[in-house]
Amino acid sequence: MTKAPVRARYVELDAARGVAICMMVIFHLVFDLSFFSIYLVETSHGFWRLFGYMTAALFVLIAGVAVALRAGRTPPSIAGFTRALPFFRRGIFLIGVGLLVTVGTCIFLHGEGYVLFGILQLIGTSTILAPLFFRLGKKTVIPGIIILLAGWMITLPNGPIWLLWAGIHPVDYISVDYTPLIPWFGVFLVGMAMGAWLYPNGLRSFWLPVWVEQMFHIPSIPGRYSLIIYLVHQPVLLLILSGLYGKIPGI
Repeated sequence: MTKAPVRARYVELDAARGVAICMMVIFHLVFDLSFFSIYLVETSHGFWRLFGYMTAALFVLIAGVAVALRAGRTPPSIAGFTRALPFFRRGIFLIGVGLLVTVGTCIFLHGEGYVLFGILQLIGTSTILAPLFFRLGKKTVIPGIIILLAGWMITLPNGPIWLLWAGIHPVDYISVDYTPLIPWFGVFLVGMAMGAWLYPNGLRSFWLPVWVEQMFHIPSIPGRYSLIIYLVHQPVLLLILSGLYGKIPGI
């Protein structure tokens, strides 16, 4: 087992985040090209739809692993609300940043299809709920799979917009980013189970050759700044497309 200081970063996690953020930039570039009729690509079905789902799933999975890793580094003497407080703070922060995305997309999209419960709200809410599952450790995979199967097998009814977080929404609801707790919290819990298995007590349980860690170095760079890149990449993409193809609606 490779041991590291308590607050050491693991290059493989940063590299995975880096891959996920690059996938997201690619998907949003393709989406923008289609949305603004610059180059028509089908993003609601087929390959690009699957690519978008895979990108979101990778982000949420890594978030679950990271939460389990941080929980494993919490001293045994800390328990209860004191242990949950850092995760509550982090969750509130992510939800707050997600609200900025909500405001930005509402303004840009003129109130149509804007983000109300997107991936940041999902990860923030999941982070707040995570301490309820810490005692399960690797067994967190069980409720994770149950929630995933429920989301896949059960067709939720339509309902009021304030139930968006649960996967219930009005009939005519559309959004460019909608990731409700059912089934996406299941992905997060599976990530927590992976984190408990791969990083027990906050330490890597497997060995990586030096050359592998070096190989992960480049993709780990954007992974360290994934939240910042997430927030700025769309405005940058839209400015570039505006410069290349002329004025884009909303800019």
